[in-house]
Amino acid sequence: MTPADRRGGRALHVALGIAVSGVLIWLAFRKRDFGALWSDIRSVRVIPLLVTVAVATIPFPLRVPRWELLLRRDDGGTLPRRSLWQSIAIGFAANNLLPFRAGEILRVGAANRLTGVPFAAALSSVAVERVIDALTVVALLGLGLLTADLPPGVRIGGVAMATVATRVGLVCLAVLVMAIVAAWRRPSALRLLERLLPRGKTADRLVHFADHVLRGTGALRDPRRAAPIVVWSAVIWLVNASAYYAMTRAFSFPVPFSGALILQGALMIGIAVPSTPGYVGVFEAIIPAVLALYGIDQNAALACALVYHVTTFIPITFLGVLAAIRTGVHLRTGPELP
Repeated sequence: MTPADRRGGRALHVALGIAVSGVLIWLAFRKRDFGALWSDIRSVRVIPLLVTVAVATIPFPLRVPRWELLLRRDDGGTLPRRSLWQSIAIGFAANNLLPFRAGEILRVGAANRLTGVPFAAALSSVAVERVIDALTVVALLGLGLLTADLPPGVRIGGVAMATVATRVGLVCLAVLVMAIVAAWRRPSALRLLERLLPRGKTADRLVHFADHVLRGTGALRDPRRAAPIVVWSAVIWLVNASAYYAMTRAFSFPVPFSGALILQGALMIGIAVPSTPGYVGVFEAIIPAVLALYGIDQNAALACALVYHVTTFIPITFLGVLAAIRTGVHLRTGPELP
């Protein structure tokens, strides 16, 4: 790819991100009573809000011991936890401040610079982490949907939302099981995929992509190595969901913990869509949509989304910028992906 192609791709990505965020912001704020919105923001209870911010920040340092399991020196030795934490903080802060999801590359570059681990090895470990995160969130989303205590009057297309939630929850868990089986039997899974897809360039790309994803789950094939990784992943995302639950308490919303799991899954899907740095519009559109399932007033739900988005993004952004200053790693776009 030529430099001109890269610049064109980046410009398209930025334009698409701005467009998506703009549409989401418009959808979130249209027909809103701004006076009532401000009143709802001011009604948040301070102590539960502080608990929310603290709990939302905890998953970031919890990622350190899991990354320590995924990324090792060539001789198998562990890496300094302080350097791993600084790399994580820098990466997530960059995702909040810079376009192109530059935080992932900056995190890898920081790990390479601070620990001496090869760039390719660090990049591979982050890719594996992303696959494991997706599988964990899907599992918790399925659990949340299966245990959702939704009001009986909520319906979609004439079907009770509780029934829809159960069906989607079963599909999520089925996808998780298939992903685990495919990871353990990668060659067989790829051969099956090749047979199911019509031959052509698109099929070849899909198979190639599936191969990369399944290679990313390689860490789960060894039970002794997989067990602590799975446990840490579950802890990280359960704590993260607890932050959403704490925020509903801060606004006195009658939402069960299963609702927090559903909200987390919906947001995970939402942030995968191109948007501006900090995922502007994603939180403001998705949180009210999920809370609507529980009959929450949409002005109050939008107030909840705004307060959560702003307050919980401040600590990790501050910690990441501080780590960048202390280590000399600049918050700018890192090297190109291979």
